[in-house]
Amino acid sequence: MLTLLVLAILVGGILQRVTGMGFGLVAGPFIVLIVGPLEGVLFVNLAGAIASTLILGRVVRDVEWRKFAWLVTSSFVVTVPAALLLRDVSAPALEVTIGLFIIAAMTLAVVTTRLRREDRHPVDAAAGWPLAVTGTASGIGSVAAGIGGPPVAVYAVLSGWDPRRFAATAQPFFAANAVAALVAKLVLADASFPSMAPWEWVLLMVAIVGGLAIGEVLAPRVSAEATRRVLIVLAYVGGLATLTRGLTGL
Repeated sequence: MLTLLVLAILVGGILQRVTGMGFGLVAGPFIVLIVGPLEGVLFVNLAGAIASTLILGRVVRDVEWRKFAWLVTSSFVVTVPAALLLRDVSAPALEVTIGLFIIAAMTLAVVTTRLRREDRHPVDAAAGWPLAVTGTASGIGSVAAGIGGPPVAVYAVLSGWDPRRFAATAQPFFAANAVAALVAKLVLADASFPSMAPWEWVLLMVAIVGGLAIGEVLAPRVSAEATRRVLIVLAYVGGLATLTRGLTGL
């Protein structure tokens, strides 16, 4: 179990550094399969917050704080209600929710990517309400599945957000979003972290830093398109596996 967790975290950390997102999408479903839905999502929130905070130090100059404020405020509004809804949800039902969310989010992201190629931007980048909708969707996804990235990625495509500034602004938002979801579930949903020895926790934290370090080296050397394809394939595989196990449990 520990070996699989380390591997999932390494791959998720690499993709998070190279693309600006991907930790929850790639590592999340596999972590859920390994340690369980509620504990797994809680761990994904913790690890994702750490990864985004570490990356922020490298990209803070490019953060657009106005957009961050819109995203994080609307996300916080739905965090507590979403955490309260999780209190009475069974493990299989939560796995089905996580699997469906991952598959739907990735499908939407893939479809909207075509708009980037056609250079069409139907969303006004100066308007506040699209950011509020995006933050709300991301907040719900972070609480339920540990995944807040796809709604922000879709907004970035639809609004023509500069990729460098998107990747930078996403880091403080992902970190704040994940911490809020983590605290809300610990307090309101009776969630708990996976039971592991202290040295195992240290190893997993080292894996997070190691994944980001490898991503730092690979970022200027790998094709963004190839990395995106790997992210999509792994996210679909993990989402389908989580959905299948949840349906079997139901």
